[in-house]
Amino acid sequence: MAHPRLPDPYRRQAQREGFASRAVYKLQAIDSRFRLFRAGQRVLDLGCSPGSWLQYVASRVGADGLVVGIDQAPLVISPQPPIHYLAMDVLSLDLTALMVLSPYFDVVVSDLAPATCGIKEVDQQRSLSLAEAAWACARQVLRPGGHFLVKVFEGPDLKHLIQRLTETFLRCHRLKPRGSRRESAELYILALHQRVGAEAGSRRQ
Repeated sequence: MAHPRLPDPYRRQAQREGFASRAVYKLQAIDSRFRLFRAGQRVLDLGCSPGSWLQYVASRVGADGLVVGIDQAPLVISPQPPIHYLAMDVLSLDLTALMVLSPYFDVVVSDLAPATCGIKEVDQQRSLSLAEAAWACARQVLRPGGHFLVKVFEGPDLKHLIQRLTETFLRCHRLKPRGSRRESAELYILALHQRVGAEAGSRRQ
């Protein structure tokens, strides 16, 4: 973590531009490279608090799109359409409540992060468990051809998740986007173009 007395240009930029947190620039960097979002899409944001990813995605999908955020923690923004917020625990997610808003999504993103204890192996496993939970949710609602983005801490067991995603999507990338702190163990796995028939979402087109 950056020293609290050191300047953080991304935090200052987020404040100037009205975003809820500096995390928005990580998503923006990934989107600029891979063009994840477009007008009219339905996007699910897991671990959405404080809300900067919701703000960014809403600006990309526009009024004809849908952005659903899920988190136990409250938002610091006031969600307005196309943003909808569900105060839920991703680990015990009620898919029925989610599917009232939409039976499928074009993109699922997860910025879920664990409560860290400072023990590297424990923090890695906690992060991986959240990434697995995000994938368990995504595989239920992601349409064929859709994309999945998930944050996770680097660790030896990450290869198993990457293998499953590689089997399910046409392309899979490991990313350390602009905005991620150099000293952080976090990285993002981006899985593009879910194969037709690969998961339950294929029945919900």
